Amino acid sequence: MKLSAVILLAASATTSVAADKVSAWKITSLSSGDRSNLCDRQIQTCQNNCGGPDEAPMAFCNSTTMAWGCGCKAKTPDFETWNWPVPAADCSGSNQVCQANCNAASGDRNKCFSNCSDTHKCNTEDAPVSYTTSKDVSTLPQYIGPAVSYKGDELGDLNDGNNRDNLVSSAEDAGSASDDSVSDSDTSAATTLLKSAGLAALAAISVTIAF
Repeated sequence: MKLSAVILLAASATTSVAADKVSAWKITSLSSGDRSNLCDRQIQTCQNNCGGPDEAPMAFCNSTTMAWGCGCKAKTPDFETWNWPVPAADCSGSNQVCQANCNAASGDRNKCFSNCSDTHKCNTEDAPVSYTTSKDVSTLPQYIGPAVSYKGDELGDLNDGNNRDNLVSSAEDAGSASDDSVSDSDTSAATTLLKSAGLAALAAISVTIAF
């Protein structure tokens, strides 16, 4: 069994409007109907990418926790992670809460809205990493991690009500610790930093399994 992991990393900046967050985003806050529909799309997307249901033994999505994964028999899924239905919805929801928190904030709201747009370029490699993948359907996802893009850029405060200060600090302090568990060239320093920051579970942020 071949295991391929892809994760990209970055750290932080600052937002222009300092105010109490009136709402915090978590993908499980979606209605049960929305979660169910989203999971159906997630599984179908995986199966289509693998070549059919029989070719996708690791296509799963838990409509309660929103944990998801995709693994094919004969290939590594090649659908861009930021375009999978669950990560895309996670980005969209975070952006909506970011906008709502700008409305409730004092200060330069226009700059706050602009920051939301800059940090939530959903369905692109500049989107914030979604920490919703899981090794199996019964394992909870990480949900909250450093505010980083799939491309590896620093995104700063997503303004979605989740405190990432400690996660970002840990990642920044990780230094140049070595990582020998993942050989794919695309993982490089990103996986290294997150693992050494005590976030090893996030190394499966885009895990694919081929038999």
